[in-house]
Amino acid sequence: MSLPDYALDCGAVLNETSTNVVWRKGPPDYSKANTCFEKYKSTNHQVGSLESIVQNIVKNWEKEVSHKVDPNQWRTVDLPNYSFSCNGGQKYSGYEMLKQGTYNALIGETTYYNSAAISFEESHLAFKRALGEGFGWELLELYSGPPVVSFKWKHFGPMTDYFSCRGLSGLIYKADPTKKMVNIFGMCIARVTEDLRIQDLQVFYDPNQLFTQLTEICPYAPFARLNVEASDIKPIINSNALFVKQQALDQRNGSSCTKKNVPRAGFSSIKSKSPSSLVCTIS
Repeated sequence: MSLPDYALDCGAVLNETSTNVVWRKGPPDYSKANTCFEKYKSTNHQVGSLESIVQNIVKNWEKEVSHKVDPNQWRTVDLPNYSFSCNGGQKYSGYEMLKQGTYNALIGETTYYNSAAISFEESHLAFKRALGEGFGWELLELYSGPPVVSFKWKHFGPMTDYFSCRGLSGLIYKADPTKKMVNIFGMCIARVTEDLRIQDLQVFYDPNQLFTQLTEICPYAPFARLNVEASDIKPIINSNALFVKQQALDQRNGSSCTKKNVPRAGFSSIKSKSPSSLVCTIS
């Protein structure tokens, strides 16, 4: 049996010449992700090896489910029998995953990230901005081959710009870039057809490993719960810490704040481990 093109070339689905393919915003540009992959990858699978084949299929799958708006045009999946789940949670069909968005389906709701309040466009913007050199993906170890494929993977890329999103508290937080590499690890179990189309894909990983790195300079920001009106918000930054909405708190309590004060009434003081040029804000 000859192998499908998406098993031999990680960008095969981007090379389709059919004018009927409906892309979300035109064919996506993966040049940064490809450069990041080549620059920082830790493996070098032999062309034609099962590791290389599985890696190519997953990369083409991600391109299709993220950027093709008609699931019937996803060549990497067996659509009538397709399901996707993360960490044993809800199983999404192709149409449900399209509506939910890939990042939202992969992350769900955590203290750091409220998928119910973040659109597909907002989620992609947040991560593409923070990981400006791209976010590479590679297969690290292959444990079993078709029809049930299991493997360990790694996502990686440097944090080059700020990260901002809405946490589960309802508040939007923003963290300046650390300029460090972001690395996350996980595992997958995939059931595939004879022609290597995905029928069931189960992803297992800890989403918090991503956000703890993106919010390293202000690890408590996503946990804040603030009790004042938006008009009262006036974040204060000093050389050692960022006191979030402290002015409003002082005005209500009739007190002043020093570096050693612990904010009351649900307000958050975000200590920064980084130089004073790096800040974190909450709104």
